[in-house]
Amino acid sequence: MDSQFLSSFLFSLSVTLPAILLVLLGMLLMKRGVINDRFCDQATQVIFNVTLPLMLFFSVYGREVDYGSQVKLISVGLVGTLILYGLGEFLAAKLIKERRERCTVVQSFYRSNASILGLALCLNAYGDIVLAPASIYSASVILLYNTLAVITLTRSLSEERTNTFIIAKKLLKNPIIIGLCLGLLVNALHIELPKPLVTTGHYLGDITLPLALICIGASIDCRKFTKISFIGKGSLSNVELLSSIGRLFIAPILMIILAKAVGIEGMSLGIIFLTTTTPLASATYAMTRAMGGNSTAVANIIGVTTLGSMLVSSIGLVVLTQLGWI
Repeated sequence: MDSQFLSSFLFSLSVTLPAILLVLLGMLLMKRGVINDRFCDQATQVIFNVTLPLMLFFSVYGREVDYGSQVKLISVGLVGTLILYGLGEFLAAKLIKERRERCTVVQSFYRSNASILGLALCLNAYGDIVLAPASIYSASVILLYNTLAVITLTRSLSEERTNTFIIAKKLLKNPIIIGLCLGLLVNALHIELPKPLVTTGHYLGDITLPLALICIGASIDCRKFTKISFIGKGSLSNVELLSSIGRLFIAPILMIILAKAVGIEGMSLGIIFLTTTTPLASATYAMTRAMGGNSTAVANIIGVTTLGSMLVSSIGLVVLTQLGWI
């Protein structure tokens, strides 16, 4: 079991270490004065409005996606996400006094990095055979992720009274939603784009994660990590702590219970577990900062969950393997 744990830990490290190094690079560049808050603001706008929508567009473009063969897997992902969203909203309303901080907690509960790190973890664990079901799963949940993100961000950050019309308007205007929906539409209609356009789109989409992680590192306030306390009156440190607990522990446990309840096991259970134990999605930082939320808290949570996910995913893999579930 020791060798198995070491193997799991090393494979998890090989996937998450590049992300950690990019976050550390952002911290170093900020400390040295190479980049500043203005750079992060401008880069975030580029990510939110251009590169991230393109990345999501090309994540589904050109792929043969058979949703019908993965109904149970997709259903668990969607239902589990909605349950986590509801739980996050409930706990945030009860435990977080400042309304503008609640959207951070809510997103941390349900929004994993399924489309990038989750897919990479699945490929490392199962090889190319997992690509089709894992892609179907991530493509399904990511649309719900971003829809719920617009809803909770609007509820927390909008100064005007929110209603269905306002939320629907923001959803329709959200570049991330537009990019993903266009990708699904173009794919469904079998429209073939010119190769130069596809290549350019991939170039732009490929810079999303590195640039987002560098900006995240630049925004992390290291001093706050020494002040994190137990949940109390909704201070920023408590927001970070509750969010990290939700992302690293509550979300994986709930999703595993839900998957087992409907009889999912083997590779499908592995997909659900590996995508759920990933850190808070980097897109959360870009969306929160672009919409005027507390991006520093989000950056800190991404930093904590990036480090914590290595340990959680490794231990979880050992436990689930010993139980014979995956």
